[in-house]
Amino acid sequence: MRVFLLILMLAGVTGLTGCSRNTEGNNYTQVDDKDAAMNAAIAQAKSTVGEFVKAFHAQKPGTAEFFVKKPYPTPSGEEEHMWIEVLAEQDGVLQGRVANDAEDTREVKLGQKVTLKTSEISDWKYRDGKKMIGGFTIRYFLDRMSPKEREAFMKEADIEL
Repeated sequence: MRVFLLILMLAGVTGLTGCSRNTEGNNYTQVDDKDAAMNAAIAQAKSTVGEFVKAFHAQKPGTAEFFVKKPYPTPSGEEEHMWIEVLAEQDGVLQGRVANDAEDTREVKLGQKVTLKTSEISDWKYRDGKKMIGGFTIRYFLDRMSPKEREAFMKEADIEL
């Protein structure tokens, strides 16, 4: 099983940029690595990463909170996907800061500066006003919430799709 981390506060959506701890709650969810919908969400993120890079460099008014998700190995041999606030990009290499606490991986920790290639990401997202752009794995989880849970989540995160 692949391990995925859903940040109900959406890490970047709430502007997490340097807090000492993320109060994300119980948001650690395992998803089978054969889950077709999750694999499709990751594939969509990978195939559209150029859109993210273009938007990051443009930094148009109203856009903010640029994040990518990267898998890191865990001691059990699985993966934990961590959100990373993007600080810079050059030639397909991103520099950023880990934006959430790890549950299992010992590879990174909250606030740690990291470097990764765009080919390593499993998701990306940013805000355009209140609208979440990207966030394909987040949408995967939203699709599985009850209408009441989804409404509460969207209100708490202050986002629109």
